[in-house]
Amino acid sequence: MGSVTQQTSLAPWLKKIIDVHDIFIAHGDETNAKKAKQLLEKAANEQFAIAFCGHFSAGKSSMINALLGEPLLPSSPIPTSANLVKVKSGQESIRVFYKHEPPAEYEPPYDLELIHAQCKDGDAIEFIEVCRQTASIPNGVVIMDTPGIDSTDDAHRLATESALHLADVVFYMMDYNHVQAELNFQFTKELTGYGKTLYLVINQIDKHRDNELSFAEFRRSVEEAFQTWGVKVERIFFTSLKAANHPHNEWDKLVKCFQQLFQTKDELLLYGVEIALKRLVDEHVRWLAEKDAEEEAAIRARLAALGSDETEKEQIRKRLNQMQEERKQLEAIHINLETEFRQELDSLLENANIMPFETRELAKAYLQSMQPDFKVGFLFAKTKTAQEREKRLEAFYKNVKEKAVSQIEWHVRELLLRFLKAHDIGDSALLHRCQQWTADWEADVLSGLVKKGAGASGEAVLHYANDVAYEVKKRYQTAAMQLFGQLLEKWQEQTEEKRRRLENEIASENEKYEWIQRIDHLQKTRKQVHEQLVRLLASDRVLEEEDHKRLAVLTAPPAMRKRKRSSLAVPAGQIQEKKHPRIQERALSQGEPARQTLQRTAERLRKAAKLVAGFHGMNRFVRELAEKAERLEHRTFTVALFGAFSAGKSSFANALIGERVLPSSPNPTTATINKIVPPTEECPHGTVVVQVKSDQQLFSDVQASLRHFGMKVETWDEAMAACGKIAGMQVDAAHDKPHHSFLQAVLSGIERMKGDLGRKLRIGIAEFAKYVAEETTACFIESVELYYDCALTRRGITLVDTPGADSINARHTGVAFEYIKNADAILFVTYYNHAFSKADREFLIQLGRVKDTFALDKMFFIVNAADLANSPEELNAVLEYVEEQLAQFDIRFPRLYALSSRFALDEKTGRKADEGYGFLTESGLRPFEEDFTRFISEELVEVAIQGAYAEMKRAHQTILDFIDAARRSNEEKAARQRALSREQTAVRELLDSVAIDHDVHAIKQEIAELVYYVKQRVSFRFNDWFKESFNPAVLRDDVRDIRQALRTCLQELLHSVGFDLSQEMRATSLRIERFLKERLHERFVEICGKLNQIHQGVPLSPPESVSFPTPEFPDGLTQIDEARFSKALSMYKNAKSFFERDEKRYMKEEMEKQIQGPIGDYVAEQEQRMFQFYKEQYAAAMKQLTSFLLQQIDDYFSGLQATLSAEVDVEQLHHCERQLASLLEEQQ
Repeated sequence: MGSVTQQTSLAPWLKKIIDVHDIFIAHGDETNAKKAKQLLEKAANEQFAIAFCGHFSAGKSSMINALLGEPLLPSSPIPTSANLVKVKSGQESIRVFYKHEPPAEYEPPYDLELIHAQCKDGDAIEFIEVCRQTASIPNGVVIMDTPGIDSTDDAHRLATESALHLADVVFYMMDYNHVQAELNFQFTKELTGYGKTLYLVINQIDKHRDNELSFAEFRRSVEEAFQTWGVKVERIFFTSLKAANHPHNEWDKLVKCFQQLFQTKDELLLYGVEIALKRLVDEHVRWLAEKDAEEEAAIRARLAALGSDETEKEQIRKRLNQMQEERKQLEAIHINLETEFRQELDSLLENANIMPFETRELAKAYLQSMQPDFKVGFLFAKTKTAQEREKRLEAFYKNVKEKAVSQIEWHVRELLLRFLKAHDIGDSALLHRCQQWTADWEADVLSGLVKKGAGASGEAVLHYANDVAYEVKKRYQTAAMQLFGQLLEKWQEQTEEKRRRLENEIASENEKYEWIQRIDHLQKTRKQVHEQLVRLLASDRVLEEEDHKRLAVLTAPPAMRKRKRSSLAVPAGQIQEKKHPRIQERALSQGEPARQTLQRTAERLRKAAKLVAGFHGMNRFVRELAEKAERLEHRTFTVALFGAFSAGKSSFANALIGERVLPSSPNPTTATINKIVPPTEECPHGTVVVQVKSDQQLFSDVQASLRHFGMKVETWDEAMAACGKIAGMQVDAAHDKPHHSFLQAVLSGIERMKGDLGRKLRIGIAEFAKYVAEETTACFIESVELYYDCALTRRGITLVDTPGADSINARHTGVAFEYIKNADAILFVTYYNHAFSKADREFLIQLGRVKDTFALDKMFFIVNAADLANSPEELNAVLEYVEEQLAQFDIRFPRLYALSSRFALDEKTGRKADEGYGFLTESGLRPFEEDFTRFISEELVEVAIQGAYAEMKRAHQTILDFIDAARRSNEEKAARQRALSREQTAVRELLDSVAIDHDVHAIKQEIAELVYYVKQRVSFRFNDWFKESFNPAVLRDDVRDIRQALRTCLQELLHSVGFDLSQEMRATSLRIERFLKERLHERFVEICGKLNQIHQGVPLSPPESVSFPTPEFPDGLTQIDEARFSKALSMYKNAKSFFERDEKRYMKEEMEKQIQGPIGDYVAEQEQRMFQFYKEQYAAAMKQLTSFLLQQIDDYFSGLQATLSAEVDVEQLHHCERQLASLLEEQQ
């Protein structure tokens, strides 16, 4: 292979790559430095790379094998290439580049199975390089096989994306059946954004059926779909590796295209290196942003906690200046407030004229009356004179008082209030005193100022008036200064408080300012780095002597560990032929059928009840044993079937039933809850009971689907008009189609079905399919019960075919949870050829959350359509893959079965398909049915039976106690009776005193702890939801209404977060219920212990297991005001800056900040609701427990008293005891 010299067109780029690499290293960006080093090696060695990307099941590896002419790479319906595989021509070898070890080179001859095993090991191996002596690949060309991007393993997609910088041309492959998958548009849109030379390959076109759609129409729809998404491609190829002679197979054209690419590889290589380096620069800037993101997020969180954000920098600076000036002014206050107030008060008093002319005249009249010679009348003169003096004094007093109020009191109040307001003295009591302030003085002040011997001359009157004015003003001054002293004291308190508060506020604002300065510094630094790198790429670079040395160091091949074929380290289990234990034949005994066991136990319980019925004090046991017998005899088992609507649940149910009873639902919108129920007298075999949705249920469903299209309706007329508009729309987005189909179906069937809304219809089995499978009818149905006689229902099993995990009906989430919680067994069905869908993942996450609350492991997992497997090895690989995926949802050691329901049904009905069932010789249903039957018969039934026999043991112990009492002497009996009376009273007092305060506190604490972690988990998943909602497939520059697109993304995000919140709350409710049950059991044990201290050996029965109802949990965030996210949405400029420049990070951070409040509100509200709900439930359960125990105690003591007080036939007691012991031994 040649190497680049100074004269080649790639030479300038080598210098740029070296410099860029060194900048990456200097910044600590090892990931992109590594990619730059790989790009440098590629450019230096002039390696032209063609990458194959796409679905894991599209046939990428098979196509490369076909191009090479040998099965070099593994192919499978599951993601088998877990890492990058490079194939090139050259000296035969396999080089394995490990993640944490030096690379190894393996010499030929080597087994293809060894290569396949290595390709699957994505944990230890980074990539594999295969050199073959083949004419199919020219020198200098590398073919890359990448992991499937639609795997649920994110590492596979990351492995693909991390290799794309080396690809000069990309062939994106799709399975014929999955061309319209949104993921295809998203990923190819990204490739277009990268500037990659892109070809599309639609493989497996042999699946096409002309009677459904002409191939020309199919081709046109494919081309239009990618054009609509703005995906720029060189060409689209339609191929089939299975049907070489297919009339539309373009395999030869694809091979020819390859040859043409080889001829123009130098030009394509130069272009590929250029765009790859530019991409790495963008990724490095994004890496810098991500590196700073944690610090910036912490800063923003701190700012949010301080009630601020980075947009408030200028406002904070202004506030700081203002507060610092205020502090300065506060510190500079040296004015004597008391002196200032006194001066104002003195001035006010000095200017107050309370002795005008008319007042002096009254003073004169009063002074005249006080003269010795003053006399009124002749008769009774003394009395009349005194009265006149009093009258004149009162007139003078009232006038002076009025003048003082208007001239002094009002103004002093105003002065006091002004001081109060000016100095922000916020004390309501002082405010009230200021408003009501006055100086109290009476008329005796005036009479006391009259001097002895003073006359009533004008001068005397003037002196007297001045004395009065001075004294009154003095009294007002004293009263004012007293209240001012209180104001001054309060002001001093507040000033100190204000000074401290101001210092704290300045410190807080300083902290905000410094944090914002730090963010500015980080962003400015990133901008400078980006500008530096852009200038570097635009500059003319020449390799100097030092650069050649650096180039030699960076492109030096790694030291290879030489390995021979025998030393290739592959776990033996990966390469040896083996049979997965789940698809081996089993010979397990099914044991006695469950119903027979239950029936026999019920008979024994009735026999025991009859034996003890004749004894006093045994009524409770008679009742309990009879009730348990009744429950066992009529014991039924609910088995819930879960899975995506296309997983084959209905066909699996048909296989279990043994007949084709359930029709397949056309799409998830029409999914109903189908129950296969044992027949009854009222509903014999073949009866079907259909529950039609109520008017309100249907309207809610229609509203929900219309909201998906941004339409809100309040009446049926509005709804039907909106449905008409939607029905005429062209819908392309995959997530819109179920809602579109549902609304079309409602519009078509509403006139026919509206008379039946809310009704229960009883129909025959012949009409069953119409109500389940015909879309225009099925969309109106809530549930269907089919009473059917078969082996399954004869065991007492009700099979519930739940709506798909991807049902659009919001109610189905709550229904599914109730079945998860209450079903005796859960069967989860997934399809052989599909990875778990998003809906599957959400369901399995919920199952993983709550599985620990199950008393038994009641989960069974079915991989359906196993007849699609090409070999036992492939089937084993699929099962191992599913098991690994389940482990990610914290579901470990699952009961996992591979089977073909189509084959199973044919087995049971004696038919055989013409096309066969692949390599399968049996359906795989029998091992499942054996294990499932054993689970029902042994595990579930055993729990019920053990409880029944425990009650019989307690009855037996009570009879033994009676025998012991009956044997005592008369003296002992009398003493024992007295003791029993005391003990019974003590026991009653103990049960009456049982309190639950500590339990309620523990419940509150448990709920608080559980809910705290709910909020944490929801916040932890926010990043994933944001990426799913705001993705390149939806936010494209060619979208006409980008605002609506952003709003749709926001709504999807809010729905995901809200749905997860409600799911978390449902899971939390189960954990709380488990806690309550444990607490009740602890209290039962505690109470029994205390009772035994009073009376030893009371055989007390625990109450039946309490079943708590589950509160309703609405989806969170449904009422959230989208306006609060306006700022976040406004951060979107265009797709390029949003995704490539990572501006989406700012939107995500802002949204995360804005959503925390509503999340917190929802969580707090549900926490309070759950506490109130479960506090009441627990109180009721404790009341029931104490009442139950009291009844047992009374019966027991009553029986003992009867035995001690009367002649009892001891032999009859002995006979009863022996019979009970015999029944108990039979159980053993």
